[in-house]
Amino acid sequence: MAVRRLARLIGPFPGGQYDPAMPTRLPWRLIAVAIAVVVISTQPVFLLGAAFLRIGPEFGFGTTGLGALTAAFFLTASAASAPLGRVVQRIGWSRAMRLNVAVSGVLLLLIATLARSLPILAVMLVLSGVVYGLSNPAANQALAEHVDPRRRALVFGLKHAGIPSSTLVAGLALPVVVLNAGWRLAYVLAAAAALVVLLVVPTQGTSRVPATPQSDEKDRRRFVPPMGPPLLVGLAAGAALATWAAISLSTYLVAAAVDRGFSEAAAGWLLFAGSASSIAGRVAAGQVTDRIGGRGFGAVATLTGSGVAVFSLIASLHGPLFAVLVLVAFATGWGWPGLMTYTVVNANAGTAAASSGITQAGIFVGAGLGPIVLGWVAERFGFDVVWIVVAVALALATMVVATVGAKATASSSR
Repeated sequence: MAVRRLARLIGPFPGGQYDPAMPTRLPWRLIAVAIAVVVISTQPVFLLGAAFLRIGPEFGFGTTGLGALTAAFFLTASAASAPLGRVVQRIGWSRAMRLNVAVSGVLLLLIATLARSLPILAVMLVLSGVVYGLSNPAANQALAEHVDPRRRALVFGLKHAGIPSSTLVAGLALPVVVLNAGWRLAYVLAAAAALVVLLVVPTQGTSRVPATPQSDEKDRRRFVPPMGPPLLVGLAAGAALATWAAISLSTYLVAAAVDRGFSEAAAGWLLFAGSASSIAGRVAAGQVTDRIGGRGFGAVATLTGSGVAVFSLIASLHGPLFAVLVLVAFATGWGWPGLMTYTVVNANAGTAAASSGITQAGIFVGAGLGPIVLGWVAERFGFDVVWIVVAVALALATMVVATVGAKATASSSR
């Protein structure tokens, strides 16, 4: 009864009237659902990383195996993202969200109850990766249709809190659930959360805000003409490289922190705190970009460029300084995804699902290749070298994003 009342309370998303003199109120219900959809659909892989020291011995795999399983999830999502983005354009974001959450919940429950061997676990993760390819295009299209363009950078910073929120939940699950009641219960609880999210996904509304209002100089400054496939693919390449920072933190931080002398529980709390730091960084970067009327490219390059220095320093630190730099690494090297999506939606609001599906595919490629390479590096050379490799990837990503931004900006001034 209580859940039904909650579903009625959230109900259909009403949209709103657009006033060019004042930004519309943020659609907080829709933002919360967009975040929750991403959190649920990524729990299969992030719970695996958080509980690796328990799941790995049970199934007989090490850091390379963890990297391979994580890669299977994200590479599958990469292959599915662009075509599923087009599916979202056809069926609508609300139906896509419901399908995503329902299937993700079933798969979480199946992992908890049926995954008794490594091949079965791998198959479940691959299927979860397919479903995850649906979540971001659906969430991006929903927000593109119902968020004032002058507040998009902030909103997509909030929306992209979904992934660090997922690692935050996974990090919290380690000391609270996994170490006390086992990893399977953590997956069961995640499946139960999926049911709640399914019941509160709003019905798709018809009221939309204008895609590109230009009522003042700040609005004109943030304007970017539609980006075609070459620029979108360029952004996807930059995202693929920058994603190695995210993968190193979400997948290997617990193992790396234990290697540094932290207890398993302390490592879980560090993952929790780092995820919160990433969320704060994304929101702050989005807020600043909206205030100055930025296009987002420069802010993305600033964050990834800062991450280069941070990850280089992590390689030589231990104890409290290591923990502090990890928090900064989450806020910089993993603080850019919301702004990356903002740059795409800001230019291609009418095709947000299909266009963001392309750049999202780049993120998934990086998330797929990163675990394989970084897992191999960790086993052969240790985690110190992992952080250096990530710093190099971030440096390359910074150059790619800056180049794409320069080309997009040049075309907007013609």
